Amino acid sequence: MNLIKIIKRSTVLSGAAIMLASVLSLQAAEQDKAVPVEIHTYEELLQVAENPAGSYRLMEHINMEGLPWEPVDFSGIFDGNGYALLNLEVKSTSPGVEDTYDGNHKVYDTCFAGFFGTLKGAEVTNLSLVNVRVQVETDKPCFIGSIAGYAADSTVRDCHIQGRLELSAYNQMFGVGGIIGYGSGLIERTSADVTLVCTDTDKTTRDEQFMGGAYAAGYIDLNECNVTIDGYVSDHGYVHNGGLAGMYILYPKGLKYKGYITDNTVKGKITFFEDNKDRRAYCKEFVGEIMNRTFTDKGNVGNFKRDEIFEYSLDLKPDMCENSVYTETVTEPGCSTFGYTTVRCQGCGYAYTDRYTPYRHQVTDWIVVKRPTVQSGGVKTGVCSLCATILVEDTERLEPPVETPAPAVTGAPEGAAPSDQSPEAGVSETNEDEMPVPERDVMDIFKNPVVIGVIVLLVLALAAGEIIVYKDRRRR
Repeated sequence: MNLIKIIKRSTVLSGAAIMLASVLSLQAAEQDKAVPVEIHTYEELLQVAENPAGSYRLMEHINMEGLPWEPVDFSGIFDGNGYALLNLEVKSTSPGVEDTYDGNHKVYDTCFAGFFGTLKGAEVTNLSLVNVRVQVETDKPCFIGSIAGYAADSTVRDCHIQGRLELSAYNQMFGVGGIIGYGSGLIERTSADVTLVCTDTDKTTRDEQFMGGAYAAGYIDLNECNVTIDGYVSDHGYVHNGGLAGMYILYPKGLKYKGYITDNTVKGKITFFEDNKDRRAYCKEFVGEIMNRTFTDKGNVGNFKRDEIFEYSLDLKPDMCENSVYTETVTEPGCSTFGYTTVRCQGCGYAYTDRYTPYRHQVTDWIVVKRPTVQSGGVKTGVCSLCATILVEDTERLEPPVETPAPAVTGAPEGAAPSDQSPEAGVSETNEDEMPVPERDVMDIFKNPVVIGVIVLLVLALAAGEIIVYKDRRRR
């Protein structure tokens, strides 16, 4: 009878061990998700598309000039870590289609473009987009932004944007935002110095157009943002433009929400025309049109110009010269400043910056501190000739030597010593002692939650077995 009770108790203990192993495994999985994947190169940046719900951390400035980028629909965490993506160029929308609402709460199936297409429950922090170019032409309802075309309950914080965004569209509803196109969430402590261009390509339809230095439409909270906007709108429908936001609207209809637009700074202008007899012509310093005044509005400072044009024959752009001739001036990078090219029109004087290059130190002589080997990399140090900063850099490990096949033996003279060659002529054996041995910590195996669970299970099972043997011996 005691043996049966002990066996039952052992079974319970084994079940508890299995449950403990499962819990440990789940905890480890959550920890792995929280640990960001480091991004050093363009190739590693492309991997974000394979796991758009993951956590990532940028570890280097990445020059995207000439490299294609398809917007990702993202729901994870992206930490720019103080680094920048230079010369990012976006020319297409992401696969994601979401509902957007106009001032009458009419719903449109809409596409989006930006570094990310859409953000859902996502977080983007400490990222700089320098010389970002978003240029989209579409016949669908569309919103574009530098960070993302759409945001749902997402956060953009401590980011810096500089670039130009252009949208050519005509279908029903579309818009351009300096940071986000359309949506909800929070933009905080973020700066944007942007040129925005929105062009209606169909004179016969009456569309809804939106532009804002921070976002085009929605109910995104704004706090301590700094916006510089140079906007151009050519529309044959209804315009909704603002230095911070084109339209503030809660959606879907009936939503209750108390937001805030506080302590922001905006400067610049929006030049626009509204070719429509039934004119609305919303264009204001902070928010173009307010559909729901349910937000706190205080501490905002503006120096904004509304510049309406009543000539509709030419689409408005920052560079309006015909047959423009441009000159280029290159500014080299410094130790803490990016390099760039200034492009200037000789006719009208319009200028912009392009082709940014990462900043770098200049070291003439490097001192090898540790020489690289096949098994491990090396270390070198040097002093910057510009700012006297002492630099320490890792160097890559050496490639293992390539074995040269021995020449094939066609014959041997009588009396010659037997050959050490294997039957396969010309193939030499590899000396295992010369092969690089991967460096591993034996304790790493105990960081695996499955291994931990198995060890716990074995310990409990062995303990239970000892109890059974001990009780059985006593009965004898």
